[in-house]
Amino acid sequence: MRYKVELASFLLLCLDFLALLYGVSTLSISEDEAKIFFSDEKTALWYLLQSFVYLFGQNDLALRTPILLLHFLSCILLFILALKLTKNKKDAFFSLLLFVLLPGTVASALIVNEASLVIFISLLILCAYEYKRKILFYIFFILALFIDKSFLILFLAFFFFSLYKKDYLLFWLSLLLFSLSFSFYGFDTSGRPYGFFLDTLGIFAACFSPLVFVYFFYVIYRLFLKEDKPLLWFIMSVTFIFCSLLSIRQKVYLDDFLPFCVISTPLLVSTFMSSYRVRLPKFRLKYNVLIQCAFIFLLLFYLVLIFNPLLYSYLKNPSRHFAYNYHGAKELALELKKHGIYAIKTNKAMQLRLKFYGISSNSKLLLQKSTKRGDIVLSFGPLKEYYRIKYP
Repeated sequence: MRYKVELASFLLLCLDFLALLYGVSTLSISEDEAKIFFSDEKTALWYLLQSFVYLFGQNDLALRTPILLLHFLSCILLFILALKLTKNKKDAFFSLLLFVLLPGTVASALIVNEASLVIFISLLILCAYEYKRKILFYIFFILALFIDKSFLILFLAFFFFSLYKKDYLLFWLSLLLFSLSFSFYGFDTSGRPYGFFLDTLGIFAACFSPLVFVYFFYVIYRLFLKEDKPLLWFIMSVTFIFCSLLSIRQKVYLDDFLPFCVISTPLLVSTFMSSYRVRLPKFRLKYNVLIQCAFIFLLLFYLVLIFNPLLYSYLKNPSRHFAYNYHGAKELALELKKHGIYAIKTNKAMQLRLKFYGISSNSKLLLQKSTKRGDIVLSFGPLKEYYRIKYP
């Protein structure tokens, strides 16, 4: 078939959509997501979320639909970018497959935060630059300044890239945007100096999967030794090095850094396939083993993230579940409404989450967790918790 790669990519996105749709259906709004939704700070993401909730009602699907849409638009853009940066369509498909399976990408498609928007805008900028659409590139590049503070890292990467390419227009524009971004949003260096370098490496490994992260680091080192360095190398290396150096002094928010790393899959695939193809078939065994192991790990992590509620069956303490803060609030609100309760007081985190589902705090009733069967039984798949309602 002439368009078999395009068909395979379409089927991959369809399967990914169905899996993510199921994943979304199991989630409740978390405290961090509720803070974004109810924030007084009117960001681009805030306007996007409010628009969808206004059109489709205040529910989880409406809340997460814009995040899913941004994810699939990002997948399309990444495939288009990979067609330019890799040697053939198969490599572009492998780049898309790797991008879809990365734990960091899956998390950005499920969780409401700026990562999905940053990934999408970054890919718009890269596609416009690589396909030499200069007017579009400069429009998106300047627009990024007003979308999110995370683009400070992208401006810094373009600064070094323009210096390397001796593109003085891009050099001065990158420097200006970096300075403006630093001036508008600042950069938190407060607090007592304390090393979080190992923690940062651990989170990077979790967002890439261990094998892919090791290869990610290897690609940074390998291309550093070559004369010809692509734009993606500057983005991934500047992001990783800057984040690592900063983590030596303080804890960093990796949501500001990881989006610029997960978009590096076309470079990872093209580097790997270049080494793979120059070897005779009988000398490709270790590469085949690496591919198979990486794919198994990525698929396993993907399934764990999508079907994470099943893990409650194997945990004695539900609060140790990695996604515990994203479960239960929706089901608890429904149980409260079944009892005719539309206002109740509880802890600050749960209060904000219940607010999204129409449970206000204007009440004399107090909701507390119970170790025994209480007035409210929260049943969420394998997770079961008890709550007691009383007067304070």
